[in-house]
Amino acid sequence: MQHHSILYSELIAKDFSFASVRRRLAKEPFDRGNSRQNQTRTRVSMEKGGLDSAGREFKNAEEMWREQVGEDQSKKTEWYRQGVGYWEGVEASANGVLGGYGHVNEPDIMGSEAFLNTLLAERFPDAANSQRHLVVLDCGSGIGRVTKNLLIRYFNEVDLLEPVSHFLETARESLAPENHMASDMHKATNFLCVPLQEFTPEAGRYDIIWVQWCIGHLTDDDFVSFFKRAKDQKGLPEELFAVKMYALTTDLPKKVHRTKSKVQANRPGVIK
Repeated sequence: MQHHSILYSELIAKDFSFASVRRRLAKEPFDRGNSRQNQTRTRVSMEKGGLDSAGREFKNAEEMWREQVGEDQSKKTEWYRQGVGYWEGVEASANGVLGGYGHVNEPDIMGSEAFLNTLLAERFPDAANSQRHLVVLDCGSGIGRVTKNLLIRYFNEVDLLEPVSHFLETARESLAPENHMASDMHKATNFLCVPLQEFTPEAGRYDIIWVQWCIGHLTDDDFVSFFKRAKDQKGLPEELFAVKMYALTTDLPKKVHRTKSKVQANRPGVIK
């Protein structure tokens, strides 16, 4: 029960982009408009109460996290251990990692590819002509579903990060050159069996860090901490590529100005 409304996030730092997919669990979506209003609504939303999966009621997210992980590090370690323990009992297949919804794999990849193409066109236009060697980190890679069906087609190197060992071994086998039709210029390079909350990306290695369907396994504090570790932007001048995050909503804008195109009208607002 994490109260975040971010579905897709893009964090840009120097020549680095961070992309993630996060389930929307907040009761209210972000509205377009004034960023100050959005920030206020976000705070209000996070202060609202709710129920956890066991039906227990909490006044706000902070109260829930105190109950779940407390102030004791051993309790948080156990919380993460139980999370990984659940996935260790799951079949290493698309249907398994998607919680019985294996049929959503194709539309999920299609939506992710559309988002990725936009990101690449804006940030790495030279990559289309193979003029740039691109490296991506697939966080919570599971069996390599997203890497095999999407990332390896666009990136020269993919590093897979996954704490469940039998998922990672399945990914390694599936992405072996003899089992996967990929050119010599595109390959899965490293298979890292490390939990996301304990991982620090190698500075300067990744052009994009891709987080799909797994960020919700982190506590709120560890979620923020990972973003900070991933941005590699300490000490850089403020004029270099501002950090931007986007919250997307299915709601149409209330008013479309005739002087603006439909594409511009539907672009997400910046939440500073």
